[in-house]
Amino acid sequence: MAPVRKLIPLLFALACAKATPVVPDPYAYRSPPQVGVAEAIRPDTWDTHLREDLLPYWTMDAARGTPPGNFPTYRDMNGAPASPTTRKPRMLGRQIFTYSIGYLLTGDEALLDLARAGNRWLLDHGRDTARGGWYADLDAAGAPFLDNAKFAQDFAYTAMGPAAYFYVTADAEAEAAVLATRDLLFDPARFWDAPNGRIKDGLDGALGGQEQYMEGGGPRSWQLVAQLDPLTAFLLLVQPMLHDGARREQALGDLRTLALRLHDSFWQDGIFWGATGYIGYYGTRHTDFGHTLKSYWALLQIDKRLPDHPLHDFLALNAKATLTSAYDSPNGRWAKRPRSRTLVDFGADWWAAAEADQLAATLALQDPSWIATVAQTSTSFRHDFVDRTRPAHELVPSVDREGHWAYPWQDGDTAKSNEWKNGFHGTEHALVMSLFGHWATGTPAPLYFAFPADQISALAARATPYTFEGHVARVEDLGALQADPTRHKVRILFDQLH
Repeated sequence: MAPVRKLIPLLFALACAKATPVVPDPYAYRSPPQVGVAEAIRPDTWDTHLREDLLPYWTMDAARGTPPGNFPTYRDMNGAPASPTTRKPRMLGRQIFTYSIGYLLTGDEALLDLARAGNRWLLDHGRDTARGGWYADLDAAGAPFLDNAKFAQDFAYTAMGPAAYFYVTADAEAEAAVLATRDLLFDPARFWDAPNGRIKDGLDGALGGQEQYMEGGGPRSWQLVAQLDPLTAFLLLVQPMLHDGARREQALGDLRTLALRLHDSFWQDGIFWGATGYIGYYGTRHTDFGHTLKSYWALLQIDKRLPDHPLHDFLALNAKATLTSAYDSPNGRWAKRPRSRTLVDFGADWWAAAEADQLAATLALQDPSWIATVAQTSTSFRHDFVDRTRPAHELVPSVDREGHWAYPWQDGDTAKSNEWKNGFHGTEHALVMSLFGHWATGTPAPLYFAFPADQISALAARATPYTFEGHVARVEDLGALQADPTRHKVRILFDQLH
């Protein structure tokens, strides 16, 4: 009888297991509606936009710098270098991102060469190897310039360059630079405010202990972007691709920690406020639809990766409602900022319109009722912001409610490339819209990587379609790169985007 007695608990356990309901993944892939797809959201529309409207400004000789990789921060409307000649490492990082994602979408090795040159220059000149972190400013030759405060937001966007380059190449040195940035931001002796579970705004150039506050900040007023931008600039992108499994788990924990901090400390009344000290005060810095919708998008992408989906109910209740309030339906465009709980300011900045499109496209993967909105607003984006009066095109910064330019920028203006505008937002927008277009048309999305020849299978298995989830449908080894035969151009086709 002993064997029978031992069998009873096993049978009971199996019965209980069978009775336990399987909870479906709320973010699981959903096939697109079986209807015609508007030209505005077809992937070829966005591939053409990238090639013809964005890349010409970033591939001209003036954009490459001397030597190549020493990218000028300030350039005029036609693309010529302009004053001042100083460099912002955070803008070097954004330009490396532009070339990396350009290669990701096109497979053009010339873009990868520019990303490689920029990454090399930034690692050689932008890192403060004596004191830690990244310099805030460089002179035209790449030497440290002044000794300004080191802000978490700047660190995030500087690390964006190596992060994007690592994402497409699995380059170990770029990965190490990103992880060093992560470690500094989470170091309790430096940027990490352990008692409050948040990243400090900044520190002085020597990384001293006294916190440096961003404009509009101060004691007891934490800045949204110090928590948000590390998520969107590098953590979300690199987390699945990190070589070390322990580091992947650590980064996933970072995503959870900062996502919950955004939710717990910055959200109220449908808005992610720009600083905790100004919650409830409309019109304050970073309190706009751009930062709010960017926050929702970051939390949505993070929540998909967290097995317990802690923010699903919050996002389902609020993200669509806030996006709806930002939609200027009569004009098919996005509004600028809330003025009160019921009123908004109209017109938009290029980056905020891009963020709104990206959130709407991501929501449409689960709720197809957003497809028509995305088709309308993304058409307005290409119509309004692209400068078709100049050969190099690119995007102007701001338009009014009807889509007219907010200012008559002259040739000498630096509105396309300056200390806060570069190719990042436009390129990311083109990537997200291209991925969305492949989902809508039911076609696999081809993305190009440059993996070490002996790691292709392992890296392809971890690869993701940018910050989305998806299924690797096919991996194609296209052979050695011309500039680096140890790496192969690898085309991965992703489907089941979600």
